[in-house]
Amino acid sequence: MGFKGISNAIRGASSRMLRTPISPMTLGYKVNRLLDRERTSDTHGHTIVPNHLIIAFSQKDRDRFGNAEETLRRQLIEVAHTHARSRDVGFTGPLSIDFATNPGFRTGRCDVSGEFRDAPIGDEAVLVTSDGLRISITTPQLLGRNDDCGVVLAGSNVSRRHAEIRADQHGLFIVDLGSTNGTLVNGVAIGNHRLLHADIVSIGDHQLRVEVI
Repeated sequence: MGFKGISNAIRGASSRMLRTPISPMTLGYKVNRLLDRERTSDTHGHTIVPNHLIIAFSQKDRDRFGNAEETLRRQLIEVAHTHARSRDVGFTGPLSIDFATNPGFRTGRCDVSGEFRDAPIGDEAVLVTSDGLRISITTPQLLGRNDDCGVVLAGSNVSRRHAEIRADQHGLFIVDLGSTNGTLVNGVAIGNHRLLHADIVSIGDHQLRVEVI
């Protein structure tokens, strides 16, 4: 169900309200505005944005979404990931969104706030190859042609020690190790780059999708 589908599902309830209710599209816009407003730099110089968002509604607006609330949450997370990739910024850990009710809000008012939270210890991520093979990431993890790499990638355009995935308190990032042909993330050549869920890492002819479990 897309944003339009959610809007249609709650249109009947909306028509009974005197004030303009909050729409899913408006929520997506407010989430993106928050990410633009709250971005900063971590100790590595990477641009980061809050990874825990709190969206506060009036009780009437909250009630409108009813059983569609979890669908809305997933879609807003997808919107935030897409926006972060378009701005080349990273999250400080897995992205989460909580909904809250503020009894002092009138219908149509919505506030979005954000927090920086460390990635919980024990979070797991995998690289998914183009043929569906899932490779667990255990940092630090070398990617390259050498047999001693954690992820061995064949091909003349793959360097012996091509790149390395590392972790810090903010999550995963990938570093190109001076490879001959470079490392790309989502089609852009990188040197040191924060990784997000659904990023595509290209090394030689290999494309590896990052998935956070």
